[in-house]
Amino acid sequence: MENETEIRVLDEVGSTNDEALSLGRAGAAHGLAVAARRQTAGRGRRGHAWDSPAGNLYLSVVLRPNVGPERLSGLAAVCGLGALEALSALGATDVLLKWPNDLLARGRKISGILVEAARDSRGETFAACGIGVNVERAPRGLGATCLEELGVQVTLPALAQGLRARLCERCDAWAASIRALVEKDGPLTPVLDDYLAHLAWLGESVVALSPAGDALCTGRLATIDAWGRAVLETPYGTRAFSAEQASLRPLA
Repeated sequence: MENETEIRVLDEVGSTNDEALSLGRAGAAHGLAVAARRQTAGRGRRGHAWDSPAGNLYLSVVLRPNVGPERLSGLAAVCGLGALEALSALGATDVLLKWPNDLLARGRKISGILVEAARDSRGETFAACGIGVNVERAPRGLGATCLEELGVQVTLPALAQGLRARLCERCDAWAASIRALVEKDGPLTPVLDDYLAHLAWLGESVVALSPAGDALCTGRLATIDAWGRAVLETPYGTRAFSAEQASLRPLA
């Protein structure tokens, strides 16, 4: 990958998110990104290891939406929409959002997103949005796919630039809308309709799994609410789960 002013490119790194967080704490500007050809300590949600072979893209972007810390929980959905738009623009078809933080292409995982918040030396809150995209390789045994399998040909620099641009655009638009909301409005309010329009398994039967992998309940995925919770309609009433409480899987 060729170096770009807004994207610092590394051959190998432990975690691009760790690099972005370090830069953000030192005062890096909104939109500065770190890309790597390979990660040795990549991670996903809940600290899960992220397989990071060479040939795929690992990108983290420093985001400074200038909203209250209580609103930052909406940023993962915003970044998911931005990443979806970037991949779709490159020709990846049938891309959907998998609550809370993955992208599916033709029903298989093609990308994961991890948003982490921190404070810089001035006490200002910022976030690092990390995205891993399967470009040439898909991890085996995980029901994943890659852009090459979809027939999408793209260079890593073009993909990195496209992702960074869409993330920043989405973040800026969301932040401007958030600042106009009243306190009772949830952080997903400005993007909720768009998010639901691209959500996998909406209206279908799913199982909610605990962080340990235990089944919490099954039900119909009715919606994602303005606070980012998955709302399931079950035979015993409505249940709502935060991303920290559960993940979803479709029922076979």
